[in-house]
Amino acid sequence: MQEHIKSNVQASMQASYELANLSVSQVERLTEMSLAQAKLSAEMAQEQLEALFSIKDPSAAIELFKEQLEASTKSLAGFAATAFELSQEFQAETSAFAESHFDKAHSAATQAIHDNLKHAPEGSEVAVTAVKSAIESSNQAIAQARKTAKQSVAMAQEGLAKLKEHAPKAAVKAPARRKARA
Repeated sequence: MQEHIKSNVQASMQASYELANLSVSQVERLTEMSLAQAKLSAEMAQEQLEALFSIKDPSAAIELFKEQLEASTKSLAGFAATAFELSQEFQAETSAFAESHFDKAHSAATQAIHDNLKHAPEGSEVAVTAVKSAIESSNQAIAQARKTAKQSVAMAQEGLAKLKEHAPKAAVKAPARRKARA
C-alpha cells in the first residue's frame, strides 16, 4: 500500500513539474511577443515622427494622420490576434495535458472498480450491473463533453481566422514553443 501511495505522489509531482514547464514556456513566449511588439511600435513611432517633420502641406498632414492611424490599428489588431492565438494554443496544450492525466486516472479507477466488482458477494449481480451501467454512462458523458469542447475551440479558431483576414500583414509572428527543461 505504501508503494502505491509513493508512486502516486511521484506521478503527481512529475505532472506538476510538466505543467509548470508548460506555464513558464507560455510566459516566455508572451514576453518575447510583447518585446517584438514594443520594438515594432518604437520603429513605427520613429517613422511617423520622421514623416511628420517632412510635411509641408496641411492636406498631406491629414493623409499622413489617416495612414498612421490605420497602420497603428492594424499593428494592434495583429498583436491581439497573435496573443489570442497563443492563448488558444496554450489552452489546447494544457487541455491535452489534463486529458492525458485524466485518462490515466480514469482508466486506473475504472480498472480498480472492475477488479473489485469481480469479488462482489453472491446475490449482488443487480448492484454490479448498475455500477457498470453508471460507469458506461459517465464514459459517454465524458466523450460528449470532449466533443463539445473541441467544437467550441474550432469555432474560436474560425473567429480568429476572420480577425486575421482584416490584419494579415500586421500580426507579429508567435514565438515557437521551447523544449521543456530537464
